[in-house]
Amino acid sequence: MSRFAAYEPDRHGVPGPGSVRPAEPGDVAGIVAVAASRGAVPFAAQVPAWVVDPDRRVVVAESEGVVGWAMVAPWAGFDDVPDGLYVSALTVVPAARRQGFGERLLLDLIGWAAPRSAMLGSVINATNGPSLDLHVRHGFREVGRSDSFAGIMFAGGVGVLLVRSAA
Repeated sequence: MSRFAAYEPDRHGVPGPGSVRPAEPGDVAGIVAVAASRGAVPFAAQVPAWVVDPDRRVVVAESEGVVGWAMVAPWAGFDDVPDGLYVSALTVVPAARRQGFGERLLLDLIGWAAPRSAMLGSVINATNGPSLDLHVRHGFREVGRSDSFAGIMFAGGVGVLLVRSAA
């Protein structure tokens, strides 16, 4: 079973009730639980610091609890990706998928990043069709594929580097 949503490009859900907002320290357990819905969470100890870091944006989707999360953070000093802001960890729990939460999370991050950077990047597993389509719908374009980007290894797959220029 894939850690990602089934790729069904012609299937659309109904927007679910809920909201997207900046994460707060009290959301850490919910963020870690959402991240765990995709497997191990080796970064769990870092989440509390990320939530309060003014140089990154961590957001949560809420609908009777945290059902999704994502963040934008600066990446610098890697040989295989340009320095800049990058979307990371865009995840919605399986029970809340196809309700528009991923799109709302991504749009929040795009809005936050736009005045801060001329470029917003994202690195996605090539097998994650729903996320790739979501990013492309919102102006990201593919600029490369590799088995690793910025130290992220894509076991059993290939990563896709996407960029979005500020409009």
